[in-house]
Amino acid sequence: MPLTLPGRALAWSTALLTTIALTIPGMTATAGASADTAVTGGTVPGLTGAAAVAAAGPAADRFRELRQSSTRKAAVLAQLHTSWGVNFPNGQSAGMRATQSVVTGTGTTTSGGDYVYAPTAIPAGGACIEMTTAYTPSGPKLWAWDWCGGRDTVGKLTNMDSAFLAAYTTTVNGRPAYRTDIHKTSTTANTWTAYLYNYQTNVWDSYFTSTGTYDLPQFPFGWDMFEVYTSINPATGVGYYCTGLAGRAFESSSIQVLVNGVWTAANTTNAPTDGAVPSGSAFDCPALTFSVVHPNDNWLDQIGAPPSGNSAEAEASTNTLAGQAAVRSSSGASGGALVGYVGNGTANYLQFNGITSTAGAHSVRVYYASGATRSMTISVNGGTAISVSTPSTGGWDTVGSVVVTLNLVAVSNTIRFGNPTGWAPDFDRIVIS
Repeated sequence: MPLTLPGRALAWSTALLTTIALTIPGMTATAGASADTAVTGGTVPGLTGAAAVAAAGPAADRFRELRQSSTRKAAVLAQLHTSWGVNFPNGQSAGMRATQSVVTGTGTTTSGGDYVYAPTAIPAGGACIEMTTAYTPSGPKLWAWDWCGGRDTVGKLTNMDSAFLAAYTTTVNGRPAYRTDIHKTSTTANTWTAYLYNYQTNVWDSYFTSTGTYDLPQFPFGWDMFEVYTSINPATGVGYYCTGLAGRAFESSSIQVLVNGVWTAANTTNAPTDGAVPSGSAFDCPALTFSVVHPNDNWLDQIGAPPSGNSAEAEASTNTLAGQAAVRSSSGASGGALVGYVGNGTANYLQFNGITSTAGAHSVRVYYASGATRSMTISVNGGTAISVSTPSTGGWDTVGSVVVTLNLVAVSNTIRFGNPTGWAPDFDRIVIS
């Protein structure tokens, strides 16, 4: 959220909005769709009360003090606390949904007293709940921050461990991501409820409910943002997080707001921007870049270069598209196109030709789009094919990925995708590392 810290912090509420229209069973994700208010799922596991506050620790203290305090201690002034994102003006909407990426694996902890809150999201209209992914020294955590009734603390906390990732994330644009919904569930007492979509049961599970008077009237809007609390590492000259999370990306996509009972894609009216895209140096991280992938409902922050690899597009003219396999346009694909109609018999296949590599086992990430769970076969240089499951990505223009290990030869390889017994997903690209 935009904050101005005297002599130090910068306020950014520039555009960050989300883009890809993620279609999930049991919910409507396209602009102009009516709100589905019936939530029949269970409850997301997590800590509440004193246990949640204790588990959040200093990360929550920093989060709170720089929103509420009008005078800050000198020790705090030595830190940088700033943010970049989109605002939701009061009166324009009364709820929000967003698909928020999660950084997983190694390099997900912070050091040096740094914390990254990305994304952090609260609807307009005096919402009680701010859903926040917090990267801390003990790893990523999901918070429901309670901003009503004078509580102003972590209302619920969930560690983003393997169990959470399995139930509440899917792959969106090559990254694990969860889908959140925060909207008012009672107008008489200003009651708000946050939900997460459960990809194992295909229903919305409740996360947290809060009721009372909104405690931050100085912020007459909601937001969806990338936010940092950092200090400079004397050894590197940049914020500690800039090194610890190097190569990582943070994305918010399919951002929607609830306008007159209708879920509507974020746009320049209901989610305006009010400044230029900032530089990474403004966040003590020159390697940090910000981009609006699609106005105004998709934003992406990248710290340094993503992991390198040999990438090849499915629609490349050097590939072989046999039988019914064909190129189609797709706004969600890396090159603007996918290859579909692969499988449902051995005659319909996609073959990547001339894939250069060193000899040996390589991780190959296959990017694809699929509105249903399917499978594919993969063979290298005419060898025996392996079968790989491809879970639904949530839509035919929403790209996800799976990783397989393939044995490649030196210099040049062919990699063939098919499915002799059913349709394969639509293919975007492959990346060999």
